[in-house]
Amino acid sequence: MHAALLVLLALVLMSWPPACAAESSDATLPIMAWDYADDESTLRLMADCGVNLVAFAPPSALDACAKAGVKAIVYQPGVTPDWDQPFKFEPAADVLRGLIARVNDHPAVYGYHIKDEPDPSQFAELAKAVALVNELAPGKWPYINLPPGMGEGYDGYLDLFVNTCRPDILSYDNYPVGQDGSFSYGFWANIAQVRKAGLRHNLPFWTIVLSSAHLTYGEPSEAHLRLQAWGSLVYGARGVCYYKFISRSLPILDAPDLGDWRNGPLDQFGEKTHAWSWMRNLNRQLQNVAPIFLKLKSDRVYHVGEVPQQNEGITGDSLVKGLRAGEAFIVGDFTHQDGSRWVMIVNKHLRNSVQCLPDFRQPAAVEYVSPITGELKPFPEPWYCLAPGQGVLLKLTPKPEPASAD
Repeated sequence: MHAALLVLLALVLMSWPPACAAESSDATLPIMAWDYADDESTLRLMADCGVNLVAFAPPSALDACAKAGVKAIVYQPGVTPDWDQPFKFEPAADVLRGLIARVNDHPAVYGYHIKDEPDPSQFAELAKAVALVNELAPGKWPYINLPPGMGEGYDGYLDLFVNTCRPDILSYDNYPVGQDGSFSYGFWANIAQVRKAGLRHNLPFWTIVLSSAHLTYGEPSEAHLRLQAWGSLVYGARGVCYYKFISRSLPILDAPDLGDWRNGPLDQFGEKTHAWSWMRNLNRQLQNVAPIFLKLKSDRVYHVGEVPQQNEGITGDSLVKGLRAGEAFIVGDFTHQDGSRWVMIVNKHLRNSVQCLPDFRQPAAVEYVSPITGELKPFPEPWYCLAPGQGVLLKLTPKPEPASAD
């Protein structure tokens, strides 16, 4: 799912977006399996794991999706070309029109698969497909996923895509787990640039992360899953997607068998693995913070300790001025719809639990959203620790400054 793309365009700063038509309209975080499912048993295993959206399902599986409580990005041969072929609108247009006419009123339809990781030469053709879906199926997502990248050329690629195709959501993938268990700092550079593109263009973004080893990507641990998911939320992602749910080759798009799929939530035979339980636990936590998180606007993201490319460290405007334990965190400052200020703190360690001891720039009463119950509770400092890759969402209520002695 990777391609190298370089384009350069100007940058224009804009505010963080409201929810778009294709986004969840309630307090549920979209959690998607980037995979293919067409049978009820697999869809039920996805739903039981906390997945509420699958990309992709054929029209024949929509009833099974609805029965399992899972929405679907619909895949139809003739619309989406093979994985290594460019998108052409004319051959796809009539198939897409017919598909929308047949299934658009189905309650499980979330959107339509158009193309994965296009290069800029395809944007003009893709723009026609996006316009057609918006015309015939308003509110449904004309799904186009973008490749990973970083640097000045990637900013230009993102801007060109948005300005040409006019998407509702930015979706991209990045798989940071190495075979030695390392975590690539390119993940943080990539998500920082996508977040900034969202700010420039008033668009939400979704992140596709690694949940099944393949090619030269390593086997994600429980900590890897946590760090990718909480690490996406701390940057303000509005959807978390897992690639893949089933440890087998993708049975669509004429995708090749890579030979080494393993240790995804379902194994090569469709049986649960340890990762299925890890993901279910993680998804429950994400949904418990979602009712509040989805009402937050991302103001700032900064790293404590080593600062990756495209990112920044603590600044004079950040809500957190330091942490009294640990040296590897990501912090996000947020503003709620009601004007209250919130902070998310994520432990970047993959092996160590660390006490969460933030120093705030202004005196504040601190509460946390329990990822277990979803309740807002007084923050139990100094006892609260963050597991490897874990995040916590904190509410700050300002305290009056102590009066100075004359």
